Amino acid sequence: MTAAFLFFIPFLLQAKDYVISNENNIIGQKTAEQINEIGEELYEKDGINAYVFLAGNTGNISAEEHIDLIAQKLESPYVLLVMFSEDKIIDIISSSKEIENKFDKTQILSPFPTYGTIKPLLSVKRDADKFSAAILNGYIDIAVQIAKSDNKKLEKAPDNSANKIVLRSIELIIFAILAAAIFIYTYRKVKYHHAKKEK
Repeated sequence: MTAAFLFFIPFLLQAKDYVISNENNIIGQKTAEQINEIGEELYEKDGINAYVFLAGNTGNISAEEHIDLIAQKLESPYVLLVMFSEDKIIDIISSSKEIENKFDKTQILSPFPTYGTIKPLLSVKRDADKFSAAILNGYIDIAVQIAKSDNKKLEKAPDNSANKIVLRSIELIIFAILAAAIFIYTYRKVKYHHAKKEK
C-alpha cells in the first residue's frame, strides 16, 4: 500500500489536498474537508503548507524512514502532522527550524489535557470519531499558532478553547479521583492501625 500511495502523492499535491493520506478513513470526510479549508487559508495568508498524513501502521520500515519518504514529496515550506494509528505514533515534522519555531510542538503533543490538543482526546474519547476530533483539534492548534506568529488570523479555524476547557475539566476530575483514592487509602490505613492498637 505504501509504495502505491507514494506514487500518487505528487498528483494529490497538485490539487492542494492537505490531507495527503487518510488510510481506511481514519478521519471522517467532513473533518478532512475542514482541514483542507484551514490549510488553504493558512497557505494564502502565510505561504506555509500544513499537511496531514494518516495511516494504520508503518509497514516494513521504521516510522523515521516512512516520514522521510513522505517529506521528499512535500512542497516547502511545510509542516506535517503524521499519525500511524495502530502503532500509536504521532509526530509533527517541519521543513525548517524557522517553521518549527512558529508553533509549540511539545505543547501540542503533550499527553496532559491542560496542554496537549491531540493525545488527550485520543485517550478520553471512546467513540468512532475520536481520531477526527483529535486530528482536527491538533491541526487547528498548529495552524492558529503559525498564523499568530506572523500576526495573522485564520477565519476558517474555529476557536478550540471549548475543547481545551473540556480537557482541563477532565484533568481536574482525574486529579479529584486520585486525591479521593489517596485519602480513602490513608484513612483506612490509619483506621486499621488505630483499631489494632485498641486490641
